[in-house]
Amino acid sequence: MDIHQHAQLIAVLEKDFRGQAAEIQFTQWDSDGEDEEVTQFRGELSDVRLSDNEFGEKDLQMSFAIDGDQVVDILMEIPADEEDLAAFVDGRLSIFGTEAEIVLKR
Repeated sequence: MDIHQHAQLIAVLEKDFRGQAAEIQFTQWDSDGEDEEVTQFRGELSDVRLSDNEFGEKDLQMSFAIDGDQVVDILMEIPADEEDLAAFVDGRLSIFGTEAEIVLKR
């Protein structure tokens, strides 16, 4: 299913991923599109927040618990326009940011 609304994206994260083990792949690239950095880990979504940022977009902040006592925080900018925000199919959620993409797989 394609996700086009911010509230729908947060609802999927809360209902389908909060407190559940998932594989996470976070890909971030610079504004030139030249350098790509990929981070992969396994963890449980423990917190998710969405807020407006100073650039007219939205900041999506997610915290993941890994290995019991460690926390990985991911902050990514997503479009303020409610279109093509994410896709959720067969337990795999792909969120499309302005300079990053995150994939969560249960």
